[in-house]
Amino acid sequence: MSAKDQLLIQYDLHTALFNNVLVDINEEEAAVRLAPGINHVKWLAGHLVWGQLGLARMGNVQVNIPWTDHFNTQLSEPVSKEIEMPSLDEIKKEWNRYAEAIREGLSQMSEESLNGPIEFPLPAFKTTESLWTFINHHQAYTIGQIGILRRALGKEAMKYR
Repeated sequence: MSAKDQLLIQYDLHTALFNNVLVDINEEEAAVRLAPGINHVKWLAGHLVWGQLGLARMGNVQVNIPWTDHFNTQLSEPVSKEIEMPSLDEIKKEWNRYAEAIREGLSQMSEESLNGPIEFPLPAFKTTESLWTFINHHQAYTIGQIGILRRALGKEAMKYR
């Protein structure tokens, strides 16, 4: 099995788990900060969509999500007063709107493109494949954070099916 096939398996798993980890969390619960400085579910879900933008760029997929700047750094107030924070349902909708197109774009990448050099601020990531690996890790880590928060909110553990 190629590295790309393995990365696509992880991508598919993240798509399923993104939806599963948000099951039965309402808008009010999604905005609860369990302690100062801890991101809430809504911010983490938005941050996951923001993470998808890197994969979209790799797969040459055009996405248009107006509020992603709200989710690229630690939780804060909206970057722009003109763009309101989206609801959790809007965040889920945008993930699912682009998930299949991003997957298709990634699946079309050539081995040459995957192994090609990239410019990235962290020295460990020198190829597209290594950056994709990092983004997959980032997505899994963030889904895991939501999984912990959902338990703290009194929800059942996330299902894998």
